[in-house]
Amino acid sequence: MNGVKTLSPERIAEIKVFKTTNFSDCPVMTEEELKKLHPRHPEYFKPRKQAVQIRLDADVLAWFKAFGKGYQSKINAALRDVMLQNTST
Repeated sequence: MNGVKTLSPERIAEIKVFKTTNFSDCPVMTEEELKKLHPRHPEYFKPRKQAVQIRLDADVLAWFKAFGKGYQSKINAALRDVMLQNTST
């Protein structure tokens, strides 16, 4: 079907119910709260990667490597968390 997916009748019903949901009781975010939002889902935020050479303490590197495949991404995520915590708004 050329990559086109069809929706089941059940899924269409779920979508229709969602579209008629009343969101009036949802809190409105302030400008300050909106400024603190950082899109982190890969669908919305895909920063360009850059290869670097960095020297880490051996025990720190071993700890991350113990998680297995993807340890470099875990290091990046940890650094991003520190960066976001220390970003002044």
